[in-house]
Amino acid sequence: MQDEERDRKILEWQDKARKASKRRVPRNLYVITLDPEVLWDRDFRQENPNYVEGMPCVYVGMTVHAPGDRFLQHMVGYRSSKYPREYGTELALDLMDGFEASDLPDEEREAALADWLRAQGCAVWQN
Repeated sequence: MQDEERDRKILEWQDKARKASKRRVPRNLYVITLDPEVLWDRDFRQENPNYVEGMPCVYVGMTVHAPGDRFLQHMVGYRSSKYPREYGTELALDLMDGFEASDLPDEEREAALADWLRAQGCAVWQN
């Protein structure tokens, strides 16, 4: 992505986030697949002691933006955690199939998804 295009997108995202903060906008959960190289990161590995070899490494987040837009934000470094920025490979919404937390408030859904994925053996990072 060119610098001018990135800067234009960042301004759009900022405007959307400002508008969303003024009214109660539902948040979207998303999952980003991380390159398995992330397992060499000591902090990431310590956060996932029950990781099952061969299962995906993922980053879980929640946003007012469309998941595809949020993935792009991570890739260009806009409000991005280091794990999706450095190791992110693709948006993996299919990993959420079977997860049900519509009865939980937004504040708890992200952690619940992370716990659910960890229980399946995935290595998960969430902020």
